[in-house]
Amino acid sequence: MNWIETTGKTVEEAIEAAAEQLGVSVEQVQSEVIDEGSKGLFGLGQSEVKIKATIAGGDAEAKSENGTYISELLTKILDAMEFDARPVIVSETDDEISIDIQGASEDLGRLIGRHGQTIDALQYLMAVAINRVDPRRVRIVLDAEGYRDRHQKTLETMATDLAAAVKEHNEEAVLDPQSARDRRIIHVALADDPGVVTYSEGVGDQRHVVISPRK
Repeated sequence: MNWIETTGKTVEEAIEAAAEQLGVSVEQVQSEVIDEGSKGLFGLGQSEVKIKATIAGGDAEAKSENGTYISELLTKILDAMEFDARPVIVSETDDEISIDIQGASEDLGRLIGRHGQTIDALQYLMAVAINRVDPRRVRIVLDAEGYRDRHQKTLETMATDLAAAVKEHNEEAVLDPQSARDRRIIHVALADDPGVVTYSEGVGDQRHVVISPRK
């Protein structure tokens, strides 16, 4: 299993951070406290709780035809939407299915939607569908015309530029609300930057990333 380390003022906060980085719900996080932190004198010098976390394992006997199921379901949806497009399975593991939707550029542009909203919504629906027939938590990744890669590179460049500004001016940068997936890209992009820290705040569709100078 792949483990990550996260911190927070409380164990719950550290688990929430882990869930965001892993791209899963809090309930899917398997964690272990490796540093309980300290409160410090009069609240000063307080150190954060540190945990290591991974995605909880599933049932090894779960169904194995997930890729075919999702591909057939997507085909029916694309036909109903009258899109000249077809899903192609790129890779499939026990916990992730990656699918590239190929077809006419005009239809794929509409499928991606503004800021990827349409393909993200379709990806979410596929995740809901597969997790109703498989007891494991299977992650679905939908792509079209290399959108995911382009979008990730754009976010990484933005994150790097904002981090440079944060360090130069010693002021926080508050980003616009983003999806959990996009917030994770920002966190990962700046995880090794010694000059800044990132965290998420806000509720629901207003949740966003803050890039702060490292103290």
